[in-house]
Amino acid sequence: MRSSGTVADAATAPALSCEHVTKRFGRLTALRSVDLTVPPGQCTVLFGRNGAGKSTLLHIVAALIRSYEGRVAVFGEDLRKGGERSRRAVGLVSHDSYLYNDLTALDNLRFYARLYGAPDVEQRARSLLTRFDLEAKARSSVRELSRGMKQRLSLARAVLHEPRLLLLDEPFTGLDEPACATLSGMLADFVARGGAALLTTHDVERGLEVAQRVAVLERGAIALEVPAAGLDAAAFRHRYRELLEG
Repeated sequence: MRSSGTVADAATAPALSCEHVTKRFGRLTALRSVDLTVPPGQCTVLFGRNGAGKSTLLHIVAALIRSYEGRVAVFGEDLRKGGERSRRAVGLVSHDSYLYNDLTALDNLRFYARLYGAPDVEQRARSLLTRFDLEAKARSSVRELSRGMKQRLSLARAVLHEPRLLLLDEPFTGLDEPACATLSGMLADFVARGGAALLTTHDVERGLEVAQRVAVLERGAIALEVPAAGLDAAAFRHRYRELLEG
């Protein structure tokens, strides 16, 4: 029987549950009956070629795409019924930074902290700038920042309201090695504290490094889903290539 969305259900429910999720854009079927579960305390990494439907799936879970078939639940609550509470449980890093170019890095974080009703707005914003090595750019407008700095600020924006589920669409893109290490460490800590993450990447080594489970999305459908523990990068890359060429 499906969850009714009660507090008791939420305590034992997966962080994310996708059941038969299908999305069509006109004649194009972007997702085909996708089933995917991410429990608390796990990072699932989703691989797939460009156009496989990875971003579409993340945008559905982030409630940016409202029209789809199937069911999505976040901590036991149907996304269509959970409203603001479900959306506040999610943090998203997408290809769109959702940053305001004319505002400073600090003012962007202040704005989003107030929008989400986060406590201690000033302290929270400044601590995240420090955490992502952006304190020297606090007074710089977003349009002045490099691509990597914008990506780090997007990460700070995504976690400032302390979500329990992180959706990360190619988060390593544009980051230098120290920033990649910071992100990997942040993810490991987040998952260790019971958070859940769904991350997309083309970087096999980096993806396997942060994953507890990996899946491959091909032509809008889950073609492979396995635990990450013990996976050899070379062997997985070979299997991944076979799926894309099959």
